[in-house]
Amino acid sequence: MTHHYDHIVIGAGHNGLVAAAYLARQGKKVLVLERRPIVGGSIVTESFGEGFTVDSVQTGGTLRPDIIKDLKLALSTVKEKPALISLVGRTGSPTYEDHLVIDPDPLKAIESIKRFSAKDAARWDEFVRFMNKSAQILEKAYATIMPRLPMNFTARDGLGLLELGLNLRLAGRKDMLNFIRALPMTAQELVEEYFESEIVKAAVASLGMHGVTLGPMGAGTGYTLIHNWMNRGGMAHVNVGKAGEITSRGRENLC
Repeated sequence: MTHHYDHIVIGAGHNGLVAAAYLARQGKKVLVLERRPIVGGSIVTESFGEGFTVDSVQTGGTLRPDIIKDLKLALSTVKEKPALISLVGRTGSPTYEDHLVIDPDPLKAIESIKRFSAKDAARWDEFVRFMNKSAQILEKAYATIMPRLPMNFTARDGLGLLELGLNLRLAGRKDMLNFIRALPMTAQELVEEYFESEIVKAAVASLGMHGVTLGPMGAGTGYTLIHNWMNRGGMAHVNVGKAGEITSRGRENLC
């Protein structure tokens, strides 16, 4: 028997399931192929034995709010955002008090940073403001459908680019230029513009190395830092619901 499909998606990770779900909602006949007996890719909840069920190694981030809304994913919400605790403390001290704790509460984060550098603590609010603004711009860029160039460029495509340009311009000249300049920078260069303490710089720059094979001096890790900040809503690792909820709900929307 021959089957005909409009689209074939290779891999039933969360990206594949989301893409297939949107195509199916448009009336397309979609085939999703997955080599494992469980779907989800890097965000699964699976059993490794009786009484031993755990989430995957995916360490943070959320689906875009519009995806959760469009696909009607009733996911658990995080009641309290955790703090990020640096792996390196003062002079290698094993005590919690001597480690940098970047709490989602900016006042608590500043108090912890102050133990390592008063200057860094004074600039934390400025850094957080810049990162939040940059994350907003990046989210707008991700939501913009890029036109197919050079052919079939429509007025609708141009409108999307115009809206993106307007959002970038409304960020203000200083933030707009700093955002554009930060994208090709290394994570080390970016954090060194704000901080002097090696422990503070290492903790913040680590966010720019998650999910890539580059070090803190790798070109473009400044962009990765901003991307991961946007995806997590800050420094800490946060998932929406248990990992398996996302893929199980996505699979239900394919059926």
